[in-house]
Amino acid sequence: MASKTNKITFLLFTFVIIIFCCPNFLAADEEELPTQILFSRIYGLDNEEAPPILLMEGVPNQVQANIGFKYLTFELDIYSDVPPSVYAEFVHCDINWNEDANNFINNSGFMRTSDFVWESSASSTSNYSHRGKLEFPNAQVKFKFSGNYKIKIFEYYGDGQPIVENRFFVVESVSEMQMYFNSTFYNPAYQVTNSAYNIEVNLQTEARIFNANLNNMVIYRNHRWSEPYVINELRDNNYQNIHKYEFPTMITGFSNSEKRFLIYEIPAENVYRVLDMSNSAQFPKGDYLVQMPFSDFIRNGNYLDYDNDGAMITKYISPYDDEYVYLEFVLDPAGIKSKEDVFVSGSFNNWNPNSDWLMHWDADSRTYRLQQWVRRARHNYLYGTGKLNIDTDKFENISFDLYEGNTVYSNHTLIAFAYYRNMENGGYDAIIGVVAGNPLESNWNR
Repeated sequence: MASKTNKITFLLFTFVIIIFCCPNFLAADEEELPTQILFSRIYGLDNEEAPPILLMEGVPNQVQANIGFKYLTFELDIYSDVPPSVYAEFVHCDINWNEDANNFINNSGFMRTSDFVWESSASSTSNYSHRGKLEFPNAQVKFKFSGNYKIKIFEYYGDGQPIVENRFFVVESVSEMQMYFNSTFYNPAYQVTNSAYNIEVNLQTEARIFNANLNNMVIYRNHRWSEPYVINELRDNNYQNIHKYEFPTMITGFSNSEKRFLIYEIPAENVYRVLDMSNSAQFPKGDYLVQMPFSDFIRNGNYLDYDNDGAMITKYISPYDDEYVYLEFVLDPAGIKSKEDVFVSGSFNNWNPNSDWLMHWDADSRTYRLQQWVRRARHNYLYGTGKLNIDTDKFENISFDLYEGNTVYSNHTLIAFAYYRNMENGGYDAIIGVVAGNPLESNWNR
């Protein structure tokens, strides 16, 4: 009897040791879910319509630019069982967005911060648990070099791979720049209006900068940082496969104080489609699929609402309704089925779609369809065609005129960046000027 009692006592003692020493023993079936990134974006100041362009301060011989801001805001939505433990790292890139392997320029020890301000989701049924905001430059991070930058987010106890990244620009404004538009035509592949623009960017700066290292100008449509238009004199670029159409370019200089960069036949495009999800009755929250009120139809010169120049607007969404909706996009092509891949690009994916935004053809309804989680907001978007590169998970040879048409009414802001190959500190691509303009000329206030 004593032997049996001793045996039971030993088993109980062993069980207690396992519980206290191995707290995950009972929770083996309750594994923590990995951190999920719902969405991230970056914008100027605290204005979600402003592009992510940071102007360096205290620059000798600095000139006034008509666009650019003193600080930027990065925003991140995460779903996690526990409060996020992440940090941001800022990486300088060359003109082609390749990260510089230059320890003088990219020193991760000095270019990282964890100074996020976190808020929990206001709704217990939301698809995200925490939203973090990070303003920079801050006490931990200063920018000594201009150029293209990525902000990359890492988990402190992760595998060393970034969980998300976004692009922004740092400008050393030492060049005066002007942008001019002239109406012209292009040769569309489809039966659409052939309206286009020739764009000229004039640059004046210090005489010492006018040398072989000043030969690149890159133009972007506002908020569309993955679709550059490149004016290049000497150096190759890796943008040849992005656009369906080719754009002739020319660079001229009449003195040691001025250069002119010209690009021709850029399609005018159409006004962006608007997806206003502020009505929670029309776009209710929940895990079930919500269809758009009406199918989208192909357009030529028609549009219903003025857009927000490509920005995502959330300031009219209440905290309780600020969540993600499982939405089905439906495009009725009126019998015009594309021979290329069809995708959705817009403010809900930072105008940088991958295979997650590839539409499928529904033979029964003869429509293109896509189901995706979308943050409640007022969005701008377009239906594009192109070819998905399975190696890069990006679309190539893209255009937006087949299903969107092409008009002269879009009036979207275009932003030009002047690049100079600075040979100091091991060499890097600096941005020495920026200018924004559109056919009716827009003004940005800092």
